Amino acid sequence: MPKPLIKWMLTYADIVEGYYRQMSPEAASFEPINDRIAKAIGTDGTVMAYLGVSSNIGYGGPMFIGTVISPQGGIQDVVILEHKETPSYIYKITQAGYFRQYAKKQTNDALVLDYDIDRVSGATLSTRAIAKSVQDVAHIVATKELNVTPEKANTEVQVGFKEIAVAVLFILSVFIPRFKVLARYRLVFLGLSIIILGFWLNRSLSIAHVGALFLGYFPEPSENLIWYIVLAGALLPALFTGKNLYCTFVCPFCGLQEATHLISKVNLPLGKYLKWLRIGKDILLFIVLFFAFLNLNPSIASYEPFGTIFGLNGSSYSWYLLFVILITSFFYRRFWCVAFCPVGTFLDKLAGIGRNIRRKVPLLTSKGAKGAIKNEESIN
Repeated sequence: MPKPLIKWMLTYADIVEGYYRQMSPEAASFEPINDRIAKAIGTDGTVMAYLGVSSNIGYGGPMFIGTVISPQGGIQDVVILEHKETPSYIYKITQAGYFRQYAKKQTNDALVLDYDIDRVSGATLSTRAIAKSVQDVAHIVATKELNVTPEKANTEVQVGFKEIAVAVLFILSVFIPRFKVLARYRLVFLGLSIIILGFWLNRSLSIAHVGALFLGYFPEPSENLIWYIVLAGALLPALFTGKNLYCTFVCPFCGLQEATHLISKVNLPLGKYLKWLRIGKDILLFIVLFFAFLNLNPSIASYEPFGTIFGLNGSSYSWYLLFVILITSFFYRRFWCVAFCPVGTFLDKLAGIGRNIRRKVPLLTSKGAKGAIKNEESIN
């Protein structure tokens, strides 16, 4: 039976108390402070520790984090109770010693990533979710139990060079296919995307984004604005122009495949197999989303190699898949896009919906938009 179904059969209090017991097995009892924070009471009736459970959105979905606080207000332990992240990212966080920095923190510290908590490069979303969860618990204990005022850090939406670079990339991707002169520089543009969205930021659109969208797992804009830029930059043009511009002009993994094609200059025809490959991609998309919904985990069935190549991090299976895809793309142009990519399949279907809308609403069809469609078709 899937874990979500088992959880629905338990009360929220049962689940939280189970987490308390996991964090402090020696406690005689637990005295609630609220529905997710409690005092761990020892056999002598004294407070052994304050325990709290909080959840925030990481890369793959909600992360349930347990925080153990001493009676004096020092953070004793931070535990990942449950998560939906790629296991290799959790391993990376642990190996980097991320959790050790909390041993020096108090409940009245700000506990904000990049302010007084250091991130782990390549696992920003996961480490931010952990820090926010610890802060949620620590600040309530500080104000309600220890009568101290926590330090506040500025958490307004920050628009920096990274956000601007990604936004410009997507804006240009809408205008480039409208002009033949600019469309000729598509490969140069993909090269920029390999650098920016790929190796610099490691923020390619993945099926986990799509799953999170449908499951309602939205990160705080002030903490992860790029997530929204990437999602909107890929989905909205497909819906409003009726064309999948992301896969053709922005996707950094597409850019890598185009690079292998430039090196080999070989493109073997797929012929009659192309039809079956497209059907296979539809089936793969259904399977990935089905398991995401079944387990309430956007990334549980994700098999994309984006994080492996651009984050230089992944399981042995991921590295094998990446090797096979890149070698195959020397002989079949954009083989991953044609045969396996679930994101591309989703965007193609969204673009199809966009075209149907445009047919029913003629005013949305402009001469410029038709030109963009014609230019992209000539490229593909």
